[in-house]
Amino acid sequence: MEEQIMKLAMSQGLWAVIAIFLILYIIKAQEKRDLSQSEREKNYQKIIENLLDNAEIFESLNKNLNYVIETLEQNFTNNSH
Repeated sequence: MEEQIMKLAMSQGLWAVIAIFLILYIIKAQEKRDLSQSEREKNYQKIIENLLDNAEIFESLNKNLNYVIETLEQNFTNNSH
């Protein structure tokens, strides 16, 4: 298809060829950018998932630590009386 467009543009003159070439170049460059953007978004999603997993671990750890602290405080207050 690109070859047919270029042949048609050549019959119209140099400026038509240059214009068509630039349009095709821009389209191909945009396709490459779209692919890299898609990969970047996938990587961001993985990072977010990892952060959420780690947040759940830290939340669980925080609950366990609070339980230990409360238990120690209760034992300390019970032993002091």
